[in-house]
Amino acid sequence: MRCPRWQQLLLLIMLSIIIAAPVYAEEMTSQEDVPQDVKIDREASPAERSAVAAEIKQASNAIKPEDTAGILFSGTFTLKKAVLKALADNPSIEAARRGATSAEETRKAARGAFGPALSTEYTASYSDKSVFNNHNIYQWSLTVSQPIFTGFNILATYNSAALTAQSQELALGLSELNLIFLVQQNFINLLAARENVESAKDSVERLASQLKVAQAFYDVGLKPRIDVLRAEAQLSEAEDTLISAQNTVVIQEARLNTLLNLPVNAHIQYEGELAYFPFEQPLEVSLDTAAHYRPDILIARKATEISQEQVTLAASDFYPQIFANVEYVKNGDGFDVNGFDNNNNTTALSNTSVGATLEWSLFSWGTTYFATTSAKQNVLSVKATEANTWQEAAFEVKSRYLNIITAAKRIKVAEKTVAAAEEAYRMAVARYQAQVGTNTDVLDAQSDLSSAEASLITARGDYMISVASLYNATGRKVPGLTTSNIINETGHGLQSDIASDIKEDVAAERKDDTSALDQPLDTDTDRQLENTLEKEADQ
Repeated sequence: MRCPRWQQLLLLIMLSIIIAAPVYAEEMTSQEDVPQDVKIDREASPAERSAVAAEIKQASNAIKPEDTAGILFSGTFTLKKAVLKALADNPSIEAARRGATSAEETRKAARGAFGPALSTEYTASYSDKSVFNNHNIYQWSLTVSQPIFTGFNILATYNSAALTAQSQELALGLSELNLIFLVQQNFINLLAARENVESAKDSVERLASQLKVAQAFYDVGLKPRIDVLRAEAQLSEAEDTLISAQNTVVIQEARLNTLLNLPVNAHIQYEGELAYFPFEQPLEVSLDTAAHYRPDILIARKATEISQEQVTLAASDFYPQIFANVEYVKNGDGFDVNGFDNNNNTTALSNTSVGATLEWSLFSWGTTYFATTSAKQNVLSVKATEANTWQEAAFEVKSRYLNIITAAKRIKVAEKTVAAAEEAYRMAVARYQAQVGTNTDVLDAQSDLSSAEASLITARGDYMISVASLYNATGRKVPGLTTSNIINETGHGLQSDIASDIKEDVAAERKDDTSALDQPLDTDTDRQLENTLEKEADQ
């Protein structure tokens, strides 16, 4: 039997109410949590926006780390000036400088142990059985003690402190040396990044020109659509490369700002360009320079000397300790220590004594013996570390010296490759415009040219970094990499001297000695050879 229509409608309404009840209850609960006096809109009013902006500005000012009003936000720095600025203001150098100052003050403190020590003592005592009709006894003493012999303890302590102070000075020099290399490396990377930007721009211009030519040929029906599409794809890739190169420039500028202790967003103009300059220093000279000036080698030597002083210090307990003493004592029954009221007092008003003290520890169950043995073994360990430091330093000098030679040769090869790639690209464009070449030939030639330019930029940058790296390995501080005013003052580099590099290779082969790579040409025969090689290089 079917239900009437009105009953069906009533049943449907009741089911709807039952289903909607939980949802309605949840909405009412959420509305109860919201304060009734808050008006909820889809978009804030202009007044509310202004209030929020003011609060944000106030909060940012509250957490502002420091006032940058006096900081230089603009300026011009060449490589040499940038290095000097970093050495003057970089916080890491300041930390190392403070460490060296602290070690020097420790040395002065150890020096003070050689002199006499002056001490004073004031004593007040109370006795319940007074012999002198007074329960209070006061005593003041003044003592001068001079060490006569301490088993070389004081001397070894002072020598160790002095060597530590010298080691900290060397550590300061090492920090400066590493900072110089870090600034030079990032500065050169910035110059390379800028040249990569210019190369990328040239690539974009070449591809844009080729796209126009391909589009024109396609419009008149001389070339297929695929030439246009490939040119567009290559152009997009070149634009992506340009964006990455520009971003690298900004990053390198920010990195240099931090090394120079400038605000990261400071507008600093870093002037310079990648340069080739002959490096005329034989390998033997570099090794000898490292042995005499490299800070970590000198620090290792100081560590060996300090360990030897520690042996003397540990063995000092084998010897007697002798001190000379002078003591002045004054007694009394009042705070002023001015004698006693009772005339029968047998205690003297004041007394002066002069004497000497000898103390000798004869047996301590092997404590001194084993401590001395341990110190001697530590000397051998430190000496082995010193030898390893020199071996690692010699390897660094040799490898970085070879990197300079390799980078110089790479520059020669890259320059020839760029010249060939430019000619190949010119010919490919001419053939394509004459309709005897393909679009693929042009795009391949353009890609080869871009790669050749990138290789040349990398080789020049690696050469300069290799020179900076060798200076770092030998312990030499050369802020501008070279004494040439062209680089250090104007910021403009020298052109690559191919003949000079060929001359070095020929001289090395002639004498079969790597030291000949940097020997100056003083004889007439060498000068004639140089002129011949220059003519061959020009051709």
